[in-house]
Amino acid sequence: MTKRALVIASHPDDEILGSGGTIKKLINDGFEIVTVIVAKGRKEEEHHIQKFTSLANSHLGVGKVIFMQFPNLKLNTVPLHEITKEIEKLLDMYTPDIIFTHHYGDLNQDHQVTFQAVMTAARPLPGKKPIEILCFETVSSSEWTQNTQDKLFKPTYFVDISDTINDKLEALRHYDVEMRTFPHPRSYEGVQYLARVRGMTVGVEYAEAFEIIRRVWK
Repeated sequence: MTKRALVIASHPDDEILGSGGTIKKLINDGFEIVTVIVAKGRKEEEHHIQKFTSLANSHLGVGKVIFMQFPNLKLNTVPLHEITKEIEKLLDMYTPDIIFTHHYGDLNQDHQVTFQAVMTAARPLPGKKPIEILCFETVSSSEWTQNTQDKLFKPTYFVDISDTINDKLEALRHYDVEMRTFPHPRSYEGVQYLARVRGMTVGVEYAEAFEIIRRVWK
């Protein structure tokens, strides 16, 4: 049976920044990936950002991208249950084994709301398939938050992306309008340097790091 993962990100480009190398690695291993973008992109890019999202995900082999179209940078103005309900529908439809989503301590408030909605939608209920949940780090958000234990991204799971880092960087080129010049963390160099640091942590050339929220041995 084909395994499936949902990547639930607040904004276009978050999904590649946080887990692009892992997405490609999972697809290479036979996983089916569905990308979910919760909010619209920046107003000045809104008219064409969906095209860039589709191209970036297609580059990695993602077969389905879903745009939920909630207001950008205003997810905290939407009743949480409305976002949760839409995510619940997707979980019922796709029955994922794993969800990759934002870290609860990110500086960006949309990321925090997305995490809360995912946790509520994927709550473990009798008769429901258990879902693993991993939080990715998003450059220019995860590392910019308060450096306190309750907010800090704590990497506890690493994926060797040495063979897929170039795929990640090439997918990001479809989001060139969102990228910045170094030393901004959301630059091509910044993304590559972070992957090197995470790789060195576990003795490989490049890695993506995640914080485990729920792992299930089935």
